[in-house]
Amino acid sequence: MSDGEKSGRSSMYVFRVSFVAAIGGFLFGFDLGMIGAANVYLRDQFHLNDAQLGFATASAVLGCIFGPFLGAWLCDAIGRKTTMLVAAFLLAVSAVVTAVPDMLPGTSDQSTMVVFNVFRVIGGLGVGLCSIASPMFIAEVAPPAKRGRLGLMYQLAIVVGHIVAPAIGYLVVITLPQSGGVAEIAWQQPWRWMFASETACVLLFVIFVFALPRSPRWLAQKGRDEDALAVLTKIDGPEYARQEIKEIRASLDQETGGWAELFVPGMRYALLIGILLALFNNWTGWSVIGGYIPMLFEMSGLEDRAQAILQFAVTYGFMGLMTLVSLLLMDRVGRRPLWLFASLLMAAITFATGLVFHFQLAGIIVLIVIVLCTVPHGIALGGIPWLMMSELFPTRLRAKAVSITTTFLWGTIFSGGYLFPTIRTASEKLVGSVGGVFWLFTGICILSFLFGWRMMPETKGRTLEEIAESWKRPGV
Repeated sequence: MSDGEKSGRSSMYVFRVSFVAAIGGFLFGFDLGMIGAANVYLRDQFHLNDAQLGFATASAVLGCIFGPFLGAWLCDAIGRKTTMLVAAFLLAVSAVVTAVPDMLPGTSDQSTMVVFNVFRVIGGLGVGLCSIASPMFIAEVAPPAKRGRLGLMYQLAIVVGHIVAPAIGYLVVITLPQSGGVAEIAWQQPWRWMFASETACVLLFVIFVFALPRSPRWLAQKGRDEDALAVLTKIDGPEYARQEIKEIRASLDQETGGWAELFVPGMRYALLIGILLALFNNWTGWSVIGGYIPMLFEMSGLEDRAQAILQFAVTYGFMGLMTLVSLLLMDRVGRRPLWLFASLLMAAITFATGLVFHFQLAGIIVLIVIVLCTVPHGIALGGIPWLMMSELFPTRLRAKAVSITTTFLWGTIFSGGYLFPTIRTASEKLVGSVGGVFWLFTGICILSFLFGWRMMPETKGRTLEEIAESWKRPGV
């Protein structure tokens, strides 16, 4: 076999295993995306007020907040691969029960939403496990020159999940008999089928994950250097494997892996960068409004609920295109230049979107400005934090560090989803429209640009061990 053929086989192997791990991101996007299509039906059927609606929309994120800490322990104890399987089990249980929360024995009208929220939290715990295990696995198997675009496959999978969820929601709505209100017959209520549909996706994920190898860096951490060498050889050939295992072993020999090591000078700065990436990932605009897009379309005058859900799917479809653009640019342009560009672009777009809602413009202009919000998020603000949080830290500390940054990220997601109805109401009182919410995002985008300009490192083309070593320089 020629060197070119070997290289091609290695590239396909690393793409294939990264693709399978990225399906965890699809489940993340599907699970959290479906609530955006279903919450309008939950609101009407269970007569939810703003606070109850906000909690039902964001309750899964509570589980996501706790998931990374459990995931940090599981990823180190049983490996990244097995952690993904545990996550899939939790997601399956959540999908089944949230479809029928009022049909469980002993459930009353008053306790239905309690049951619903509890099992959304359980599903969120599964999403939280995926959110640490999947991107960490991809970062640990990807060669440096390909890590950017392979790592962004996780973000692309999240977006695809967000596209498929409302698309299925739309098909459910137009397929079921239309009653003109809340259907009295349970099987005719769209939200039940929306949540139940996730079980099919989980089953496919489980089948594919069983075929994954173990992470080579986890194998080396457990002293299984021969097994790690075999996986690395499949990834990019024997020479790459020998060099990588040498660097991994040297890095592991210098690390204690204790929690206290995260707070020494240098590593403490890396942790701060990870936390700020998580903050700006969510509060620059898109992640906050993502769960309420059908409602925003309704507020703009679109009365057809099925069309609002369809436009939700179209919006995420455009996000998918932007994420593909990001895949092409990430390893060419670099993380930092894309972040700076996207932050300024999002500031301009959210300011314009605020004007559209403030002056109560209707029609296609609303879809246009909402779609434009996906551009900077898809290019950089959405994917780079997930990518870089798994790049910044050394092997023994990676699971612990990523658990902290990912937990903070989920905290910001929860705060956005939970607070949006309240912020919207406050904006309507202060400036007379929901436009004030988008102007708040404009200010945060400016802070995001300053962060990228003054603090954000560039990780393009560097090995994980080189990045980890850089935090030991004086003054960092």
